[in-house]
Formats: sequence, C-alpha cells, structure tokens
Amino acid sequence: MTIRLKSKKAFTKFTETFIGLAILWSGYSVFVLLNAEVYAENNLLENLQALTIVAIFAVFMVSVFQSHRADRLLGVFFAWLAVAFFLREVDMDRLGLPAFFEQWGAGSGRDLLLMVTLAAIVIPALLRWNFYIKLSKQFLVSASGVMTLLCGFLLIAGEICEKAEFPHHVLFEEVLESIAYIILLRAAVSFVRHEIAPKRVAETNAEKVIHEGFSMTTTPPSRK
Repeated sequence: MTIRLKSKKAFTKFTETFIGLAILWSGYSVFVLLNAEVYAENNLLENLQALTIVAIFAVFMVSVFQSHRADRLLGVFFAWLAVAFFLREVDMDRLGLPAFFEQWGAGSGRDLLLMVTLAAIVIPALLRWNFYIKLSKQFLVSASGVMTLLCGFLLIAGEICEKAEFPHHVLFEEVLESIAYIILLRAAVSFVRHEIAPKRVAETNAEKVIHEGFSMTTTPPSRK
C-alpha cells in the first residue's frame, strides 16, 4: 500500500514538474523567441493537456474498481468528465482515425455519446437521491472537492481569456487549462486515497469502532 501511494505521488510530482517546465518554455518561446507555435492547435501545450487528461481518467477509474467504496459512482462521473475534456481538447476528426472514431468522437456523434453516458450515470444517482446529495456535500468540503472546484474556476478563466482580445490571449488560456488539469490530477489521486462518505455514515462507522473497542476492554476474561 505504501509503495502504491509513493508511486502515485511520484507520478503526480513528475507530471507537475514536466508541465511546469513546458509552461516556462512556452512563455520563453512566445515572449523571447517570438514563436507562438507552442500554443497552436495540436501543439505542445494541447498535447500535454491531452496526456494529463488520460492520466486523470486512469486514476479516477482506479476508484471504480475498489469494491469496498460507497462513492464509486462519483469516480465514474469524473472519469466521464475526463473523457469529455479529452474530446474537447482533441480534434478527433483531424487525426485520420477510422470513421467510427470520427463519428462518435466529434460533432453531433460526440455530443450524443456524452449525453447517453451521462444519463447512465445520473439515473442510478436519482434512485438514491438523498444519499448522493449528502455524498456530494461531503465531497465539496473534502480536499479532492476543493481542488476540483479550483480546477473549474481556472477552466472558466481560460475560457474568458480565449474570448478576450489582448496579445497572446490563447497562451494564457492554454496555461490556465494546463494548471487546471494538473490540479484535477491531484484531486483524482486524493480521491483514490480517501473515500468520500456521507457524514452520518462516517460518524456511525466511527462510533461502531469505538463501541467495539470499548466492549473488548470492558468484557471480563472468561474463567476456565
């Protein structure tokens, strides 16, 4: 278990360092070398974002296969969100892929695919509405939830930069998105390490453990 946690931390640290160096190089390339190609479509920053999103998807999927967890549907939702981000960043219709991938990875086919898969996640959540409302509240105050919210704010800021009119506004958009995805990767690792449970359930489990421990200490030894 310790080895796995260390490997996840090492992987996250390596990714953060690599993206950080890429951002520094991009700034140097644009403002010193006067080369804006780094933030062009399907270039350095966008490709690194796509790879980071793949890592986010893989980490969230780890939680889905942890059968003891009660929050696996949250993991499924964020894995779905990673797919949505990936299809947003990557132009599937420009990669020369087979027709099947172009049909379902871009345009109306992509939108339909995301809507159907999202419905498959939402419907089970609606069947346990109260549980998932409590779970969502607990998630939002957790470390992974706070990082996810921060990721959302950065992505919104990136969208604002994309629509703004100032020199190299796309560079700022891509940098903000790169930072956002790194934070989301950290959130995914935190989510896998720490199960999210409604407060009442967590308290009940803690009380049960305390009660069992108290019973063990107060039960007199049996006479033989």
